[in-house]
Amino acid sequence: MTVKIPMTIRFLILFVALLVACYTALAYGSVNYSFSFLWDGFVHGAHLKEMASLSELRIPRILAAMLIGAALGVSGTIMQAITRNPLADPGLLGVSAGAKLALSIVIAFLPGLVFPLKMGVAFLGSALGTLLVLAISQTGNLFKVVLAGAAISAFLLAVSNAISLLSKTSKELTMWTSGGLAGVTGQEVKLLAPVLLLAILLSFFFERQIGILTMSEEVAAGLGVSTGRIRFFLFTLVAVLTGVSVAVIGEIAFVGLLVPHFARFISGTSYRVLLPMSALVGALFLVISDLFSRIIAAPFEVPIIAILSVVGLPFFVFIVRKGLKA
Repeated sequence: MTVKIPMTIRFLILFVALLVACYTALAYGSVNYSFSFLWDGFVHGAHLKEMASLSELRIPRILAAMLIGAALGVSGTIMQAITRNPLADPGLLGVSAGAKLALSIVIAFLPGLVFPLKMGVAFLGSALGTLLVLAISQTGNLFKVVLAGAAISAFLLAVSNAISLLSKTSKELTMWTSGGLAGVTGQEVKLLAPVLLLAILLSFFFERQIGILTMSEEVAAGLGVSTGRIRFFLFTLVAVLTGVSVAVIGEIAFVGLLVPHFARFISGTSYRVLLPMSALVGALFLVISDLFSRIIAAPFEVPIIAILSVVGLPFFVFIVRKGLKA
């Protein structure tokens, strides 16, 4: 007999798992701290030097991992829904490639640009990539959108690499594109948090429209949904979520692809539940991935993209072979 677990309990289990992952990420790394040590530090104000280090380095990193993981999880879920493609992620529409091009220009010509402006530039790059794909594909045919996205992404990445080579900033660009949360500051978290949280919350209010877009164009039109306007708004939302994330963490593969499938397995296909579940699973997934990148070869770090590839590539092959649905 199959025991059905209530959805509230599923969310609670994942939330507890996220808290445990955050505590583990706080306690372990190049230097490990016991629970009693952390308790004395946070509650009784002891170990001021170590607590200052944790507050400046690990806590912002954990918060950024949660926010960006949630953002990429939600954006991947939206992408798979509106393209009806189980292999879709924010890179499909040139979103990541556009952000990378924009930031390669910043690294080459405006190296001293402050972080808020860098976030804005990354969003503009994401929007540019999306608009180019939509203009070429004429939006109507989703198969054309996928092909245009692949072509535009390849073109934008080529331009980005050319700029970095000509400006002799390829090393800086490579360090950024390798992906990672090292060096994230509390100030950066304060700036990205309201943007990402607002965009994620906005997506929750469009769960009905997102669900309808997974159907055929005729059914969506019959239900009174303006598919063109809704799709354009959602593409913009994905550009915000991805552009801001890329500005902080670099180009991260597989998160937007994997998380929606994990979330769908846990919560089912109702987007009212699937979108918040994707945010929660994405946050947990990236916190754990970043933790492994820090502890596998401590005190050195393994690039987080390597951790994600180890998990992502086999799952990508599994999706292709099994033909999972979005």
